[in-house]
Amino acid sequence: MDRFFASSESWEDRKITLDAEESHHCLRVMRKRGGDEIEVFDGTGRWARGEVAGEECGRVWVEVAREGRSEESSPLITLAVAVAKGKTIDLVVQKAVELGANAIQPLLTEHTVVRMNDEEGRKKAEKWQRVALEACKQCGRNVLPRVSVPVSLEKWIALRDQSHAGLLASLMEGAVSMKEALGGLREAVPNLDLLIGPEGDFSAAETTAVLEAGFQAVSFGSITLRVETAVIYGLSVLSYEFG
Repeated sequence: MDRFFASSESWEDRKITLDAEESHHCLRVMRKRGGDEIEVFDGTGRWARGEVAGEECGRVWVEVAREGRSEESSPLITLAVAVAKGKTIDLVVQKAVELGANAIQPLLTEHTVVRMNDEEGRKKAEKWQRVALEACKQCGRNVLPRVSVPVSLEKWIALRDQSHAGLLASLMEGAVSMKEALGGLREAVPNLDLLIGPEGDFSAAETTAVLEAGFQAVSFGSITLRVETAVIYGLSVLSYEFG
Protein backbone atom coordinates (compact mmCIF):
# COMPACT_ATOMS: atom_id res chain seq x y z
CA MET A 1 0.00 0.00 0.00
CA ASP A 2 1.33 3.44 -0.91
CA ARG A 3 2.33 5.52 2.09
CA PHE A 4 2.41 9.26 2.66
CA PHE A 5 3.65 11.53 5.43
CA ALA A 6 1.56 14.05 7.35
CA SER A 7 2.84 15.91 10.39
CA SER A 8 0.86 15.46 13.61
CA GLU A 9 -0.62 18.96 13.26
CA SER A 10 -2.43 17.78 10.12
CA TRP A 11 -4.39 15.05 11.92
CA GLU A 12 -7.97 15.77 12.96
CA ASP A 13 -10.76 13.50 14.12
CA ARG A 14 -11.07 10.89 11.34
CA LYS A 15 -9.44 13.26 8.84
CA ILE A 16 -5.85 13.88 7.72
CA THR A 17 -4.74 16.62 5.35
CA LEU A 18 -1.57 16.11 3.30
CA ASP A 19 0.65 19.12 2.67
CA ALA A 20 1.21 20.50 -0.82
CA GLU A 21 4.28 18.36 -1.57
CA GLU A 22 2.74 15.09 -0.39
CA SER A 23 -0.55 15.95 -2.12
CA HIS A 24 1.30 16.50 -5.39
CA HIS A 25 3.07 13.18 -4.95
CA CYS A 26 -0.22 11.47 -4.15
CA LEU A 27 -2.21 12.88 -7.07
CA ARG A 28 0.31 13.61 -9.79
CA VAL A 29 3.03 11.01 -9.21
CA MET A 30 1.17 8.06 -7.70
CA ARG A 31 -2.03 8.90 -9.62
CA LYS A 32 -4.34 8.37 -6.65
CA ARG A 33 -7.99 9.20 -7.04
CA GLY A 34 -11.02 9.50 -4.76
CA GLY A 35 -11.77 6.21 -3.05
CA ASP A 36 -8.23 4.85 -3.34
CA GLU A 37 -6.88 3.44 -0.06
CA ILE A 38 -3.57 4.77 1.25
CA GLU A 39 -1.60 4.75 4.48
CA VAL A 40 -0.43 7.87 6.31
CA PHE A 41 2.12 8.23 9.14
CA ASP A 42 3.28 11.18 11.21
CA GLY A 43 6.91 10.20 11.95
CA THR A 44 6.32 9.73 15.68
CA GLY A 45 4.80 6.25 15.39
CA ARG A 46 1.18 7.10 14.59
CA TRP A 47 -0.27 5.60 11.41
CA ALA A 48 -3.63 5.47 9.72
CA ARG A 49 -5.29 3.85 6.74
CA GLY A 50 -8.11 5.40 4.85
CA GLU A 51 -9.46 6.59 1.53
CA VAL A 52 -8.55 9.62 -0.53
CA ALA A 53 -11.72 11.58 0.12
CA GLY A 54 -11.18 14.88 -1.66
CA GLU A 55 -8.92 17.71 -2.73
CA GLU A 56 -9.10 21.37 -1.77
CA CYS A 57 -6.66 24.09 -2.88
CA GLY A 58 -4.22 21.45 -4.08
CA ARG A 59 -4.28 19.54 -0.79
CA VAL A 60 -5.55 16.02 -0.38
CA TRP A 61 -7.58 15.00 2.63
CA VAL A 62 -7.93 11.42 3.77
CA GLU A 63 -10.90 9.91 5.56
CA VAL A 64 -9.48 7.60 8.25
CA ALA A 65 -10.84 4.06 8.51
CA ARG A 66 -8.48 2.78 11.17
CA GLU A 67 -5.33 3.86 12.91
CA GLY A 68 -2.71 2.71 15.40
CA ARG A 69 0.69 3.41 16.87
CA SER A 70 4.07 1.73 16.37
CA GLU A 71 6.62 1.56 19.18
CA GLU A 72 10.38 1.36 18.75
CA SER A 73 12.13 -1.50 20.53
CA SER A 74 15.21 -1.21 22.77
CA PRO A 75 17.95 -0.40 22.49
CA LEU A 76 17.49 2.91 20.71
CA ILE A 77 20.44 3.05 18.33
CA THR A 78 22.28 6.18 17.27
CA LEU A 79 24.46 5.69 14.20
CA ALA A 80 27.35 8.14 14.31
CA VAL A 81 29.17 7.89 11.00
CA ALA A 82 31.87 9.80 9.17
CA VAL A 83 30.54 11.66 6.12
CA ALA A 84 31.59 9.82 2.98
CA LYS A 85 32.14 11.61 -0.32
CA GLY A 86 29.63 11.73 -3.15
CA LYS A 87 26.20 10.20 -2.70
CA THR A 88 27.44 7.43 -0.43
CA ILE A 89 26.01 9.18 2.62
CA ASP A 90 22.56 9.13 0.98
CA LEU A 91 22.82 5.35 0.78
CA VAL A 92 24.06 5.21 4.37
CA VAL A 93 21.04 7.18 5.60
CA GLN A 94 18.62 5.06 3.56
CA LYS A 95 19.99 1.74 4.80
CA ALA A 96 20.32 2.98 8.38
CA VAL A 97 16.60 3.80 8.40
CA GLU A 98 15.71 0.41 6.91
CA LEU A 99 17.88 -1.42 9.43
CA GLY A 100 16.47 0.28 12.50
CA ALA A 101 18.74 3.18 13.48
CA ASN A 102 16.77 5.62 15.62
CA ALA A 103 19.04 8.61 15.02
CA ILE A 104 21.83 9.40 12.58
CA GLN A 105 24.72 11.72 13.43
CA PRO A 106 27.01 12.56 10.48
CA LEU A 107 30.57 13.29 11.62
CA LEU A 108 33.53 15.27 10.29
CA THR A 109 36.81 13.61 11.26
CA GLU A 110 40.52 14.11 10.64
CA HIS A 111 40.46 11.62 7.75
CA THR A 112 37.12 12.75 6.31
CA VAL A 113 37.54 14.01 2.75
CA VAL A 114 34.32 16.06 2.78
CA ARG A 115 34.45 19.50 4.38
CA MET A 116 31.60 21.94 4.91
CA ASN A 117 30.74 25.09 6.80
CA ASP A 118 27.76 25.47 9.14
CA GLU A 119 25.34 26.61 6.43
CA GLU A 120 26.36 23.81 4.10
CA GLY A 121 25.97 21.37 6.98
CA ARG A 122 22.41 22.54 7.68
CA LYS A 123 21.44 22.18 4.03
CA LYS A 124 22.98 18.71 3.86
CA ALA A 125 21.12 17.64 6.99
CA GLU A 126 17.83 18.81 5.47
CA LYS A 127 18.56 16.81 2.32
CA TRP A 128 19.48 13.68 4.29
CA GLN A 129 16.34 14.07 6.41
CA ARG A 130 14.31 13.90 3.21
CA VAL A 131 16.19 10.73 2.25
CA ALA A 132 15.26 9.29 5.66
CA LEU A 133 11.62 10.22 5.13
CA GLU A 134 11.50 8.52 1.73
CA ALA A 135 13.10 5.43 3.26
CA CYS A 136 10.40 5.35 5.95
CA LYS A 137 7.68 5.63 3.33
CA GLN A 138 9.18 2.78 1.33
CA CYS A 139 10.01 0.35 4.13
CA GLY A 140 6.89 0.80 6.25
CA ARG A 141 8.53 2.37 9.26
CA ASN A 142 6.34 4.83 11.18
CA VAL A 143 8.96 6.51 13.36
CA LEU A 144 11.18 8.90 11.43
CA PRO A 145 14.82 8.88 12.61
CA ARG A 146 16.36 12.29 13.04
CA VAL A 147 19.38 13.15 10.90
CA SER A 148 21.44 15.76 12.73
CA VAL A 149 23.66 18.50 11.33
CA PRO A 150 27.23 17.24 10.80
CA VAL A 151 29.62 18.05 13.65
CA SER A 152 33.19 17.19 14.49
CA LEU A 153 33.86 13.93 16.27
CA GLU A 154 35.32 15.91 19.17
CA LYS A 155 32.14 17.98 19.57
CA TRP A 156 29.87 14.96 19.36
CA ILE A 157 31.87 13.05 21.99
CA ALA A 158 31.66 16.07 24.29
CA LEU A 159 27.88 16.41 23.87
CA ARG A 160 26.69 12.79 23.75
CA ASP A 161 24.88 11.24 26.70
CA GLN A 162 27.55 9.36 28.66
CA SER A 163 24.97 6.86 29.90
CA HIS A 164 24.71 5.35 26.42
CA ALA A 165 26.55 2.14 25.64
CA GLY A 166 29.04 2.66 22.81
CA LEU A 167 30.60 0.45 20.14
CA LEU A 168 33.47 1.68 17.99
CA ALA A 169 34.03 -0.11 14.68
CA SER A 170 37.82 -0.23 14.58
CA LEU A 171 40.78 -1.65 12.69
CA MET A 172 42.99 -1.44 15.77
CA GLU A 173 44.70 -4.45 17.25
CA GLY A 174 42.85 -5.72 20.28
CA ALA A 175 39.38 -4.89 19.00
CA VAL A 176 37.03 -7.66 20.06
CA SER A 177 34.47 -9.39 17.85
CA MET A 178 30.91 -8.11 17.74
CA LYS A 179 29.83 -11.40 19.26
CA GLU A 180 32.09 -10.90 22.26
CA ALA A 181 31.15 -7.24 22.70
CA LEU A 182 27.43 -7.93 22.53
CA GLY A 183 27.79 -10.77 24.99
CA GLY A 184 28.33 -8.13 27.65
CA LEU A 185 25.19 -6.25 26.59
CA ARG A 186 22.66 -9.05 26.90
CA GLU A 187 20.80 -7.28 29.68
CA ALA A 188 18.44 -4.46 28.73
CA VAL A 189 20.41 -1.62 27.12
CA PRO A 190 18.14 1.39 26.58
CA ASN A 191 20.53 3.35 24.32
CA LEU A 192 23.44 2.29 22.13
CA ASP A 193 25.75 4.42 19.99
CA LEU A 194 27.41 2.74 17.00
CA LEU A 195 30.40 4.73 15.78
CA ILE A 196 31.82 4.13 12.30
CA GLY A 197 34.69 6.15 10.90
CA PRO A 198 35.99 6.92 7.42
CA GLU A 199 37.60 4.25 5.25
CA GLY A 200 41.02 5.35 6.51
CA ASP A 201 39.71 4.81 10.06
CA PHE A 202 39.93 7.35 12.84
CA SER A 203 43.26 8.93 13.68
CA ALA A 204 45.19 7.60 16.66
CA ALA A 205 44.23 10.67 18.70
CA GLU A 206 40.54 10.31 17.78
CA THR A 207 40.55 6.61 18.65
CA THR A 208 42.09 7.37 22.03
CA ALA A 209 39.46 10.03 22.75
CA VAL A 210 36.63 7.66 21.80
CA LEU A 211 37.98 4.85 23.99
CA GLU A 212 38.41 7.26 26.89
CA ALA A 213 34.74 8.18 26.44
CA GLY A 214 33.84 4.58 27.27
CA PHE A 215 33.42 2.98 23.86
CA GLN A 216 34.26 -0.68 23.25
CA ALA A 217 36.40 -1.21 20.14
CA VAL A 218 34.88 -3.93 17.95
CA SER A 219 36.13 -5.64 14.82
CA PHE A 220 34.00 -6.19 11.73
CA GLY A 221 36.40 -8.87 10.51
CA SER A 222 39.72 -9.04 8.72
CA ILE A 223 38.50 -7.41 5.50
CA THR A 224 38.52 -3.60 5.33
CA LEU A 225 34.98 -2.47 4.54
CA ARG A 226 33.71 0.64 2.83
CA VAL A 227 31.74 2.98 5.06
CA GLU A 228 28.37 1.98 3.62
CA THR A 229 29.20 -1.72 3.95
CA ALA A 230 30.32 -1.27 7.55
CA VAL A 231 27.07 0.53 8.36
CA ILE A 232 24.96 -2.25 6.85
CA TYR A 233 27.00 -4.93 8.59
CA GLY A 234 26.99 -3.27 12.01
CA LEU A 235 23.29 -2.43 12.04
CA SER A 236 22.36 -5.87 10.68
CA VAL A 237 24.21 -7.55 13.54
CA LEU A 238 22.52 -5.29 16.09
CA SER A 239 19.12 -5.94 14.52
CA TYR A 240 19.73 -9.68 14.72
CA GLU A 241 20.88 -9.52 18.33
CA PHE A 242 18.24 -7.15 19.68
CA GLY A 243 15.42 -7.32 17.14
